[in-house]
Amino acid sequence: MGSAAPAGAASLDADSVHRGSVGCFNYSWGDGDVTYTIYYHNTCSEKSAFAGTTNALVDNKWCANVDADGKGHVVVYAKPMTFASAKGGRC
Repeated sequence: MGSAAPAGAASLDADSVHRGSVGCFNYSWGDGDVTYTIYYHNTCSEKSAFAGTTNALVDNKWCANVDADGKGHVVVYAKPMTFASAKGGRC
């Protein structure tokens, strides 16, 4: 799995939108008051896994198996820190 820091990780105002890509995925997320919703799109022609970590002390990892050209979102309760992608869709 390759990983990348979230786009625009420098200090930003609340409600800023962050965009980036890693492996097969384009993603975006916005700063929220309590939660962060991460939207993603698998741009590859095969199922792939999209994973990430947050700065939470507990339950700080998440992963989604996404079909080719699939889209989705995940809600996390702490700021996203890293993103990773792996072809084959195995979390």
